[in-house]
Amino acid sequence: MSQIRLPLWRLDRQVGLAAGAFFLGCCVLQFWRMQSLTASMDQGIFYQSLWNGLNGHPFESTLSSQLSTNVVHSGEYPEVGYHRLGQHYTPILVLWIPIVGLLGKWALPLIQVTLMAGAGLLLFELAKLKLHIELARMIVFAFYGANAVIGPCLGNFTDLCQLPFLVFGLLLAIEKKKDFLAVLLSIAIPLIREDTGIVLMGVGLWLYYRDRYRWKFALWITLYGAIWVLIVTNIIMPIYSEDNAKRFMIENFGQYVSGQDKASSLEVIGFALKQPLVVLKEFVNPPGKTLRYLAGQGLPLLFVPFLSLDAWLLMGLPLAGLLLAQGNPLAINWRYTYLVVPGLFAGSIYWWKDRSYLFYKKNIRRIWSGFIALSFIFMLTSNPNRTLSWMVPQSINPWVYRAPVAQWKHGNTARKIMSSIPVNASVSASSSLVPHLSAREVLIRFPYHINYRDRYGSDRDVEWILVDVDEHQRYAHVFKTEWRDLQEIILKLRDLKGKYSPQTVEDGLVLYKLNGPSDPNVDKSLELLLENISAISLQPSS
Repeated sequence: MSQIRLPLWRLDRQVGLAAGAFFLGCCVLQFWRMQSLTASMDQGIFYQSLWNGLNGHPFESTLSSQLSTNVVHSGEYPEVGYHRLGQHYTPILVLWIPIVGLLGKWALPLIQVTLMAGAGLLLFELAKLKLHIELARMIVFAFYGANAVIGPCLGNFTDLCQLPFLVFGLLLAIEKKKDFLAVLLSIAIPLIREDTGIVLMGVGLWLYYRDRYRWKFALWITLYGAIWVLIVTNIIMPIYSEDNAKRFMIENFGQYVSGQDKASSLEVIGFALKQPLVVLKEFVNPPGKTLRYLAGQGLPLLFVPFLSLDAWLLMGLPLAGLLLAQGNPLAINWRYTYLVVPGLFAGSIYWWKDRSYLFYKKNIRRIWSGFIALSFIFMLTSNPNRTLSWMVPQSINPWVYRAPVAQWKHGNTARKIMSSIPVNASVSASSSLVPHLSAREVLIRFPYHINYRDRYGSDRDVEWILVDVDEHQRYAHVFKTEWRDLQEIILKLRDLKGKYSPQTVEDGLVLYKLNGPSDPNVDKSLELLLENISAISLQPSS
């Protein structure tokens, strides 16, 4: 075994190169994602929430207000001054407000990629404490090659991108007995989001299993994680809005509270405990999707996490939450995957600790390398969050593909048009344009709203509307959501006549101004565009 040990500096260099390749590759793809208008509304929500913090109104977002129960269920207008903390409690994001002020719309993609690249380096430091250096390196290569790591990283910014970094840091602090740092990280983890206290509970259970002498600390972080979740979801979030009880609890766990129009997290738990058969059914339903998700998670780690008690203790609670949610949010390229990733990889380290001799069998190393490569290939072919649409078609049958040059030109045209909108103007825009326009107090998504309620309670029309008709037109015959949006857009655009005047029609992009000047040539171009898309907007086949 000692004969295949390589110099430490060389292996550290190789891990550094892997981290660098991950960082640079994801940065380039995130740049492409922004330039090609692939980023969407969720990215804009985070950006607007933090940009408002620069002006003394952190976590306020008219985009988030569109998703609130007052708008969705009561038919009210999105409002200035709406606090997103009623939907998701994410106070730790205030740390990134200065970077948003410095880097603008590029801050969030850079933060996400940096945190995930850094998480891999912390994982390596943790693995080195328990494993031979070559085995530690292999686990880190699996991390940087995992579909579950790369896929969400190539999507819109998510608050959960902070979780792997902090969890690996906490485990490292626990192993090195740096108690003060461990306490700080334990306090920070539930501040990521209202449900990340569940991940901390898993760490507490794992610590009690691994080190009974530290049972007091294990008990503290377990109770802190559980109590924090209950206090935040039942007391703090309702101060801002009823969105958690009326929207997210019902939409995610409505199967346990049938007949209720709202439910707190405590009430959902109570209802679920009374229906054990429903709970068991949700654990495996739908079975095919559940198995594919678990297989995708375990593939780059040789399926070791499913044999590891450490991994189950660390990831079991958040995984159970995903399995029990209505419809199972089990897509490996979605942000929720990051709730499971820390326990998945950290737990693998402890399984290998007592079985490292297996790693030095050539067949094991070859098979493992092949599984990592296979996970990376699956990531490529899945076109995570449409980020790889420059090389992977959106659909095979029917064939939907747009050349990267055409995507780039379309993005340039959109940015040119967006530059003509005053920086402080109120805007309604298509989802693909939202991330580029979010540095303003009033931005809402078209076609759902063109009106809003200002800070003083008055209802107003937005001053500008920018619609990317081309985006919906391209995919309407394939994707039902795009087809529905296109029908709504056609109706809405025709209703704008008389109040809004088209200012620009170019490459499927239409810019309107409230009470703006009329140009017969622009009007004619718009009518031609609407006639063309009305003729091809057929019910999609998929």
